[in-house]
Amino acid sequence: MFELDHVVYFTKRSPEEIVEKVEIEKVHPVIGGQHLQWGTHNALFYTKSSYIEWLSIEDLEKARHTNHPLIKQLLYDVDDRDGFASICLRSDNLEQMDKYFSKMGYKTSGVLPSERKTADGEVIRWKMLFIDQKVDESLPYPFFIEWEKDTEERYSALRESGAVKEANEELTINKCKFHVHDVEKKLTQWSRLLSLPFKDNQLKLSNTKFEFIESNDEKERLQTVEVVKSWTIE
Repeated sequence: MFELDHVVYFTKRSPEEIVEKVEIEKVHPVIGGQHLQWGTHNALFYTKSSYIEWLSIEDLEKARHTNHPLIKQLLYDVDDRDGFASICLRSDNLEQMDKYFSKMGYKTSGVLPSERKTADGEVIRWKMLFIDQKVDESLPYPFFIEWEKDTEERYSALRESGAVKEANEELTINKCKFHVHDVEKKLTQWSRLLSLPFKDNQLKLSNTKFEFIESNDEKERLQTVEVVKSWTIE
């Protein structure tokens, strides 16, 4: 069963502006760092098991010369729309997933090594995998991530750095709502890709739900992310 790793929000604002102005349930995002090979930088807002990433361009020339699928979408979208863009799902074996998708007939980016340099100079590494898809008005498929460290190790380090506070871990991304032109078609496509059944226009992951809503928006995109407080009954 897939888990949501993070939601990507494209913006023209810098990470510093996001940290200063954005607040969710009285908690602010933190500065993530720089993707030096892509010419981008980000701010991050962590919840109990996933996070929101505000991604913006730091070096336009470098961004224009990268072949990275997410940066191509950023360049396509950001001139006319600040908003949610894509979602990323966690995996513990992207090489195996790549072979599986290929057997199903999907073309992929292949496994892409990635890294981010934090403000204090630490380099955080991971791998990514994308379904090959033209960047246009159609809804982008989810992309996939495999972290160098497991979730427990990452969150332990994030708590130590102050990026994750107790208030962050009281929150969850409960639902992601996508505006699409043909709900049944998108549900069928995503259900096949993720090997998940759908019901009531929704796909259910272990830590969130995806809901598809018919819309006449020019671009099919993730429109709304619901962040709610988690309740523990003991």
